[in-house]
Amino acid sequence: MVFRILLYVSLMFVGVLVGRSGKLSSKILNKLDLIQLICLLFLLFAMGISMGTDEKVMSSFSTIGLKSAAFAVFSIIFSVFFVLIFNKVLTLTFSSKKEVQKAGEGFDI
Repeated sequence: MVFRILLYVSLMFVGVLVGRSGKLSSKILNKLDLIQLICLLFLLFAMGISMGTDEKVMSSFSTIGLKSAAFAVFSIIFSVFFVLIFNKVLTLTFSSKKEVQKAGEGFDI
């Protein structure tokens, strides 16, 4: 288990070093999105096979799905709720347009 984690972190670190080195050809850089998509799809496929062959996962699939759905719904509801609250607080705090512009100085978006 520890070996796998070290392997993942090491591979990510090597990827960062290769990316920062600037020695990748523009042909590879232009295809990077496609390479990432293919790797992600392969990973999802492999995870699906792993889940499908595990009897414990398949027998508790409905429970896992219900908990996942509840978690997603509550995450969305509370995210929207807190965004609305912070929006109202910031709108009251920065009542004029000049104050909003002043508050946003220094942030490059």
